[in-house]
Amino acid sequence: MASSTVAQIYNRMSHDAQPSKVWTARDFADIGSRSAVDVALHRLRSDNRIRRVDQGLYDLPRPNQLTKKISPPDYRSVIQAVARRDGAKVLVDGITAANNLGFTNAVPAKVVVWTDARVKPIHLDKMVIDFKKVAASRLVWADRPAAQLVQALIWLRDVLPSDDVAKRRLKAILNDGDDGQRMRKDLQDHLGDLPDWLVPLVKDILNDATTPAPPPPARTP
Repeated sequence: MASSTVAQIYNRMSHDAQPSKVWTARDFADIGSRSAVDVALHRLRSDNRIRRVDQGLYDLPRPNQLTKKISPPDYRSVIQAVARRDGAKVLVDGITAANNLGFTNAVPAKVVVWTDARVKPIHLDKMVIDFKKVAASRLVWADRPAAQLVQALIWLRDVLPSDDVAKRRLKAILNDGDDGQRMRKDLQDHLGDLPDWLVPLVKDILNDATTPAPPPPARTP
């Protein structure tokens, strides 16, 4: 039974659509009991088939194509795994959200995550994920489709009104298929949860995002 549990867990990790995913014991609750899953994860780690990222967090070690060294795990997947491991709400800080959404190329060396749980910092090579316990009122957007967009908008507060590049990026995000539609609906349904200064700006953004592009000029014969 133990070997079967080991095989099933490793098979799931190896064939997941997200090769850089970070896993927790909870992700294998359908395979066996918690004690059986813990034993299997320990065995896989002892055999160096998986890596322990932090307490209760595991991934498949993957070499970097250029350096051939083992790459650190994706910090976004680590944060998601912490939320699952601890049953916690998480919300990344503004600069991290802006980077994730393509508003800036500056990758922070320190990622701050607001949460309702007590979590120790996690070190990933040269990056630190610092978990900051905050009041529930600051986590109202956690787990919502527009969570990162709201955080990014707050971070962009001083530059957004005059930044045409950021405005075009915003429109592209909100018109990006189903994800964009879910974000627009989330913003429309929860305008009252935004800071007062952000409400008129978001209304303008939503109006602009849903305005169709003008048709191309007619060709003259």
